Amino acid sequence: MRYRGHLTYHLLLLLPSTIILHNGALIAASGLQCFLKGRCGDMNCTWNSGRELVMDGTYTFHFRSLKYTSAGQVGVVPFLRGRQWVLVPRRNLTCSDQYEVWVEGPDNDSNDTTLGHGMFSMEEIEKPDPPVLGVEISEASSEVIVTWKTNHESEDHLHSRFQLRYRECGTQNWTWVNEEDIEPDSYEFSHLEAFTEYEVQIRHVLRDRKVPKSDWSHPIVFRSPTAAPVGLVDLWWYLDKGCSSLTVLWKELEPKAAKSHNVTYTVSYREGGAHGGSLRSITVLCCNIIIPHSVQYISISAANSVGRTQTASLNLEHSDFPPPEGVKAKGNHVGLQVSWKPYRRLPQEYVVQWNEAVNRSAATIRWKRVEPTNHNVTLTDGFQPQVPYLVSVYGLYPHGYTGPVSVLGYVEEGVPSVGPDIMVRSVSPTKVLVLWDDIPLLQQRGVITHYTIYTRSSGSQVLRSENVSVGRNSSLLHVHPSTSYQLWMSASTSAGEGRKRYIEFTSQDAVLLPVVFVSLTVIFAILCILGLLFHQRIVGVGRWILPEWCCQSIPDPMHSKITIQSQHKDADGSQGAFLQCLYLGVDTADPLLTTVEEISEPAASLTGDVHDSQRGERCSGSLDPPYQAELTPSSAGPWDMSDAPVARPLQSLIISGYEKHFMPSAEFLEQYS
Repeated sequence: MRYRGHLTYHLLLLLPSTIILHNGALIAASGLQCFLKGRCGDMNCTWNSGRELVMDGTYTFHFRSLKYTSAGQVGVVPFLRGRQWVLVPRRNLTCSDQYEVWVEGPDNDSNDTTLGHGMFSMEEIEKPDPPVLGVEISEASSEVIVTWKTNHESEDHLHSRFQLRYRECGTQNWTWVNEEDIEPDSYEFSHLEAFTEYEVQIRHVLRDRKVPKSDWSHPIVFRSPTAAPVGLVDLWWYLDKGCSSLTVLWKELEPKAAKSHNVTYTVSYREGGAHGGSLRSITVLCCNIIIPHSVQYISISAANSVGRTQTASLNLEHSDFPPPEGVKAKGNHVGLQVSWKPYRRLPQEYVVQWNEAVNRSAATIRWKRVEPTNHNVTLTDGFQPQVPYLVSVYGLYPHGYTGPVSVLGYVEEGVPSVGPDIMVRSVSPTKVLVLWDDIPLLQQRGVITHYTIYTRSSGSQVLRSENVSVGRNSSLLHVHPSTSYQLWMSASTSAGEGRKRYIEFTSQDAVLLPVVFVSLTVIFAILCILGLLFHQRIVGVGRWILPEWCCQSIPDPMHSKITIQSQHKDADGSQGAFLQCLYLGVDTADPLLTTVEEISEPAASLTGDVHDSQRGERCSGSLDPPYQAELTPSSAGPWDMSDAPVARPLQSLIISGYEKHFMPSAEFLEQYS
């Protein structure tokens, strides 16, 4: 029976193409293979590479029935150069027939020749259709059963077998199921990873028949049943200096660890450390929460409808251990490589935190935990070139943390987009001070290595340059007086020199030293002359302005003429005893009384004379020269006239005027009299 009618052509999975161009000729076909896509499909014939064909030749694919068609009736399908397959419409073929196929075309000598040949029956080349898959998932029993249906007749089921394979979504390798474990129309999976997406395929193979296997069915994707979440939640924190609150951050559990779509997180915190006040708990979805900044202990766990994970905790007390040293961040072709030098006591783990330096917030914080034995890590987080990232390294200990130690890093550096803002200030006719501000961080596009200052004077073609190290914001330049200058300044990174800023300035005029010296000499001479002419007036004004003690003239007793002329001399003629009494306050021994003379005047007169003598006034009624009586009591009893003292004249009292500074004034005596 011959099937005729209009059929739709199908695109089939073909063998890999092996027709290539070689020295101006085509590699010809050989090893013809043909098969039917189902009983109603077109016949597809393919071939492998073989002999060389002429580029400009005409090639044709021939097929001929060996059962119903007489010899000489041949079907012809044009062969397109460079193609490795041909579709023969199903209406040109007969069911249960046998066919001979070949390819004809010119060889290198332009002679027609047969380039490929094959023979087959229609039943042998019929490829069955793949089964249609279905899946049944039971959440209660955690079972996954795959079922399928075929389009073959019932008698074919007795000779059918199936091949089943599956894999986790996103992976390359397939896992094959043992054919002996496959039921005629179903298969139950066991030992699947919970809450994981899988894809499964199946194909049909007929037993004891030399027919091709069916194509693999379209993959069907399913997710295995849920289970209790596993693992620890990755917990971290962020404290903004401008805020009085603490932001707790954590990473959402991956689907493999969450084992469910509906996962909640319980955050517990306590102020005053792990053994401080009462414990407070909050249940939220994901993935941050704001708590008081005084909290020093945090813990978190994840839960779903089946179970809960273990608790992850974090101690926020600052430890006394030294932080990591020598932190460096450098970009490479993979990402940002961070390295550091450890302290001699290793922590439980390191935490490397990073975010954009110009956009710091809790939403942009990223972190990664590193084993204590590792001292470097490569960060891969979609870093942008020429963007500064602030990288910080923490050390976590059982009783707190150390650090952070922070550096700036770039995955790829560029040249600065602008130059620094510059100012020029004149210091002297031959020196100017160049000041500049730092370039904004986002416009640096890399780590600044040095600055370069270019100067050129007016009328000169020589351009001078000077490199300035980073860390300085000023530089002193030597210039010529009264000269106009052009100044450029740029910043450089490891990628090169950036754009320049431009400014013009003129140095100060020159000042001659002789002119300055003469001017100062004339001013000094004028001041001296004025001081001599108006000395008395200046002194008077000074007494009126300055305090009184500044204008008093107090004599020096050591160099006083009165002291030199004093009659207080020792027995050897020296003044040692007098000077000791005057300066050191040492009392010298009184001389022994040898004579006593009675004075008729009353003691009051003598006393008055003494007081008058102390005031420098000589009494008119006193003796001239005055006499002093010295009395010495006798050890025997009453006074003995034989022991009466001998009168000797009193020395004249010396008045220097110095003692007036220590006597009370008349106003003082009147006030307290």
